[in-house]
Amino acid sequence: MSKLIFTPWKTKSQLLEVRSEFYPPPSYDGPDMRAHACATVEAWKLRGNLPHHVEATALLTDAILHDDAQRNSIFSIRATYSAAFCRFVTGLVDTKIHGQRRTMFQRAMDLGLPASFVELRHEATHREPPSLVVLRKASQRSLEWLWDNHWAAVEDLGDVSSIQHDDKGSVKKAFRDVLRQFSTEAASDTPSKKRKRDHEVSAAAQLVSICDASSEGVRSLPAALLEQSMLIDPARELGESLDDTFDTWDVVVQKIAESHPSVVVYLAEELVHSLVFDPASDSSESAYAEALFLWLLHLLTSPEWESQQSFFPRSYILAACSESPNHWAKLLSDRLREKSQKKATSRAKAPAQKRSKTVSSQNGTASPVDVDQKLREHGWGPVETWDSRPLGIAST
Repeated sequence: MSKLIFTPWKTKSQLLEVRSEFYPPPSYDGPDMRAHACATVEAWKLRGNLPHHVEATALLTDAILHDDAQRNSIFSIRATYSAAFCRFVTGLVDTKIHGQRRTMFQRAMDLGLPASFVELRHEATHREPPSLVVLRKASQRSLEWLWDNHWAAVEDLGDVSSIQHDDKGSVKKAFRDVLRQFSTEAASDTPSKKRKRDHEVSAAAQLVSICDASSEGVRSLPAALLEQSMLIDPARELGESLDDTFDTWDVVVQKIAESHPSVVVYLAEELVHSLVFDPASDSSESAYAEALFLWLLHLLTSPEWESQQSFFPRSYILAACSESPNHWAKLLSDRLREKSQKKATSRAKAPAQKRSKTVSSQNGTASPVDVDQKLREHGWGPVETWDSRPLGIAST
């Protein structure tokens, strides 16, 4: 006996029409229909049986449309983003909803949801709302994830325009071709510094074009870099420096990040998953595990990546490394915490140094008498008598 499934839309074509309004094809040059799509989903919700993925798409899209500082306060924009993002993540990973007693991180891994989403959801729920920059990037990545994991699989009946579902195999092959060509050019001779940079910029441009043409591109690129041994030389020995590799790939990845900022998040997650979950990384004598450690340390602490470091899922990386018995993971956790403590100490010292500068003269530090004299010249002085009456009590 066939099972009846009740949906809030009457026909599949209505669902596909809403999909094309949320995700218009590249060739579309008509009016922005996202607000209409959100209103349609709101009406569907009143009918019941609305899939969480559809509702989350509408909430995240509506938050993006709400992002107008001329009409709305920054506080309300951050709150709207936070609420939409938290509902999206909680509806997928909340163990109370899905019954089985598993952690949210485990549920996220089962679903292929970036673990950094769970960490950001925790931060938005229990701490201060994240910054607008972080929330905007997270919302965009969430919509990309929803396309890959829900909308792309909706059957297209051919009656509306839709984005073509990307073939993961062809995307990986395209990456492999570009990376092999770049590797061959770099190894063929010893180019000048200018020619070397030209090769790197050209490779970055080709990789960006693949990411532009494919919804799978940004997600697949970090894995391709590791699979093709681009970031880590398989012949590398323990203790060998990675400075030359950093010099080459920093340029390439940063060029890609200018067009697709989320690539640095996927890269960090790919590196930490290989470090923490790959059994081959357990040994303290593993040159590959050491290279993963050095890459993560470089991305998260080096001055070259300072402008991008706010995008990295630092809290998730720390949590994953702290819970792992892996030698290199624990060492990374210790180094990151030590770096954070140094930053906190320097921030605490900064106000004190600033105050000391204000009371110093050109020839040395001013004496307390000099400071008192200057304050008196500007109308400041000690209180002669102190009246400790409560506020609102008149003197007699």
